[in-house]
Amino acid sequence: MSAKFLPCLILALGLAAPTALAAGRGSEGLIETPFVARNAAQSEISCSVSLAHWYSAELGRAAPGARISVSFWRDPKSGALYLLNETGDRMAVQMTWCGLAGKSWETRSVVTPADGKPADLTCVSGTDRLACR
Repeated sequence: MSAKFLPCLILALGLAAPTALAAGRGSEGLIETPFVARNAAQSEISCSVSLAHWYSAELGRAAPGARISVSFWRDPKSGALYLLNETGDRMAVQMTWCGLAGKSWETRSVVTPADGKPADLTCVSGTDRLACR
């Protein structure tokens, strides 16, 4: 590829981005995939999600006996799983986990919903980490 062509390609891709973003907003065409984690452990739990581009966000916390509940959205054509932010942008989910609050990564149980099925989990304390099934 020539050095003169590269800036034109970058510019063309930049101009196309708003259209691509508009198609990637909201839940239209997606299937809601509920995620529930019930806390049957003796201490507070926290569930988080790893999103594209190495960004992670906490989904919520639950005291013993409480639950964390969120909606993921699955594209039935591609199988991609999304979390919608407050403005409706689709954020690709790479991994979801729950662990003991304050050290959720160190005590994590990976719980990413699979095959488009809702996740209705119960989380219990293990020896050194949380176990969610």
